[in-house]
Amino acid sequence: MNLVEYHMITGLTRHESELYIALCREGELTGYEAAKITGVPRANAYQALSGLVDKGGAYAVEGSVQHYTAVPVDEYCENVFFHMKEVTENIKHECPQSRRPSEPYITITGFRHIVDKIRNIISSAKERVYVSMTEKELPFLKEELERAAGRGLKVVAIVSGDFGLEGVVVHRITKQSGQIRLIADSSHVLTGNISGNDDDTCLFSKNKPLVELIKDSLKNEIRLAELEGGKGE
Repeated sequence: MNLVEYHMITGLTRHESELYIALCREGELTGYEAAKITGVPRANAYQALSGLVDKGGAYAVEGSVQHYTAVPVDEYCENVFFHMKEVTENIKHECPQSRRPSEPYITITGFRHIVDKIRNIISSAKERVYVSMTEKELPFLKEELERAAGRGLKVVAIVSGDFGLEGVVVHRITKQSGQIRLIADSSHVLTGNISGNDDDTCLFSKNKPLVELIKDSLKNEIRLAELEGGKGE
């Protein structure tokens, strides 16, 4: 993902993103100058600059010829964060809840989405987290696991490799890279294989039989680790 695409995530169009970056780099520009520098067609540039002003990314500087200047990047990012927090709070407050609760099996695809889901599961856990993974996956979750332990949760990690996890009970075992299993509060489970690619797939569910199945699997791994002498601090 490049800088233009990062800006687009904040709500800007591609042309608005390109123009914002140009304004940050060059300073004040007329619409003509901005179009020439970025290669955005002049008609589109004026429209995009107007949109950039409306979205809080630029200021219009009045004069005999109108210029545009970028809102400072720190200020722009803080404003985006503030308004996005307000938006997400409204969504959480106003979005309707399901009238018929269910315990479906949900397929999560893509490494980034899987890691995001795992982090959310861990951060929302109330009592305990059990996870089985290898040293390849651990760096993506280490901070979240230690933070959960710091909140007073019981956190147990079954891992291969020689990694330290502050506050976490670690069982060391030889595992195949890419396999990951996670249980939180004996009610949420995620299992599957990850390799860092967009086609990675994991299964998430609150289905009780699946939770019990994965729980038994983790218990067996812990027993094996203890037999091998792989229990750590």
